[in-house]
Amino acid sequence: MPSHALAHRFRPSFALALALAVALSLAALLTGPTADATESRCAAGSFCVWPEPGFGGETRELTLRATGIEQCVALETGWEAKSFANSTGHPVTVYQDPHCDEEADFDTHPTGSQTPQAEYVARAIKVWTH
Repeated sequence: MPSHALAHRFRPSFALALALAVALSLAALLTGPTADATESRCAAGSFCVWPEPGFGGETRELTLRATGIEQCVALETGWEAKSFANSTGHPVTVYQDPHCDEEADFDTHPTGSQTPQAEYVARAIKVWTH
């Protein structure tokens, strides 16, 4: 069999390529917002929290001016975060305890990180210098 005939047999059809492109586009639309879309909702210099997983509900922003560096800052009374994004430019520790008690759950998140579903309800944060 000539090599050009073999190459012709294995060339994908235009219809198959088009169907694949459409399927990938639909999959991207159905998976929801990307990290870039979420980050654009959290202004630079802020730590943003949402009351629902998946960045759902009303966004609350804690700015560096309002939080202070290396100080425990409780979220507003009665307000709990189930998803959050760090756009502060600094690492931020998120605490389950409203007084930053390390007996409860806590994790440190680097700047630029996004947590669409926290493993625990966040009630306080601490912004670090580095």
